[in-house]
Amino acid sequence: METRISTDVEEAAYHLSKGRVIAIPTETVYGLAADAMNVDAVEEIFRLKNRPFSDPLIVHVSTPEVLERYDIEVPLWAQRLISLFWPGPLTLLLPRGRKIPPLVTAELPRVAVRAPAHPLTQALLNLLPFPIAAPSANPFSHISPTTPLHVYRYFAGKIPFILDGGACPAGIESTIIGEEQGRFILYRPGALAREKIEEALGEKLYSRSAPSVRKPITPGQFPKHYAPKKPLLYGWNSPPVEPNASLILFSGSPQTSHPYTHVLSPEGDLETAASSLYATLHACEEEPTEYIIAQQVPLTGIGESLHDRLRRATSRSLFTIGHSHHSWAEFLSLLQRYEVQAIVDLRRQPHSRFVPHFSQGPLQKALHEHGITYEWQPVPARLLSTIERLLHRYLHIALLCAEGEPHRCHRFRLSDELSEKGFSLFHILPEGHLQLHRAPISLRLSEKD
Repeated sequence: METRISTDVEEAAYHLSKGRVIAIPTETVYGLAADAMNVDAVEEIFRLKNRPFSDPLIVHVSTPEVLERYDIEVPLWAQRLISLFWPGPLTLLLPRGRKIPPLVTAELPRVAVRAPAHPLTQALLNLLPFPIAAPSANPFSHISPTTPLHVYRYFAGKIPFILDGGACPAGIESTIIGEEQGRFILYRPGALAREKIEEALGEKLYSRSAPSVRKPITPGQFPKHYAPKKPLLYGWNSPPVEPNASLILFSGSPQTSHPYTHVLSPEGDLETAASSLYATLHACEEEPTEYIIAQQVPLTGIGESLHDRLRRATSRSLFTIGHSHHSWAEFLSLLQRYEVQAIVDLRRQPHSRFVPHFSQGPLQKALHEHGITYEWQPVPARLLSTIERLLHRYLHIALLCAEGEPHRCHRFRLSDELSEKGFSLFHILPEGHLQLHRAPISLRLSEKD
């Protein structure tokens, strides 16, 4: 199948009217679009994206008046937000009515709806006698596309048409809100900041994002989402310059000559950073590096949305570190360089045979003084539950492994096992570099080690 890229709105309307799936631009990201009333076409969206049928879609309309045509109930609070923010990057979760196919809403009683502000898609919707179902135009859980080229790389030869609207100006998905038992719920932070919605409603928004993988309430709620193919490490105050990493800084000028350094917004503007986030992640994915290191973003305004995207794109990552030839100062310097927030001590004995300051008591006290959480977990069967619990609180967790030769003390067999469970393992080497663990080529220790 040939995939055409064009600005021809009438050609886009023709494909949609024939029950085909195409890609369309919005002000947020590109969407993979089909007639929302055509169940076969909607099924094709799920198939192309490899998206679970339990993950509902967003229905796109031209004007609020379309909602009444499809029996979608619009309460007073929603009417107010529509009058202020439509067309725009705001999705509302509203009672579905009987006309919207249950497949679109994953059999749930509410439907996610919005009116996109992109002029080409508005023109397209005005040509069509039906609304459009359109999740982001990427394979499920991958980086969202913000240019026609991003879409083409994903779906060339799989869809007939990409409506070329240029780069998406907002650059991240719409904000999703709804109402539950008199409370307004923010299900997904997005391109419209929480503060603006709260001001319009005169009430606080309660957060409910990324719930159980098995039961999303709205689109975009899976905990792992928006992820590049490479491991991404997020949450750094001062990202370490690693030769095998692509670096993403929030603002300022790079203080390094590292060739794969990206700045989301030199001036520190959050909207600029949002518009460039996914394009930057796509660029990092194409670079000859092994992983990505991304700086923490501010949590104010749409910084909350940027943080949400980067947090969910982050790999389930762990560091490993040994200590046999380190002084305490050298060991602490490595922990601070990699901003380690918690340590899980895997050693079977609480006392160090070589250096007293690495015995459990002195080590725990010293780590506490530097704000680093310490846990001793010598039982392999309990390690996974300990890690999962700590990952709810910390981004940078290190496994303190058995004493021995520093380059071989990382329990490579354990690293292989954790890699098979979906973790990315990074070995902190004594000379102060990260080594991404590669299970197929890792050293194997004997069963006794």
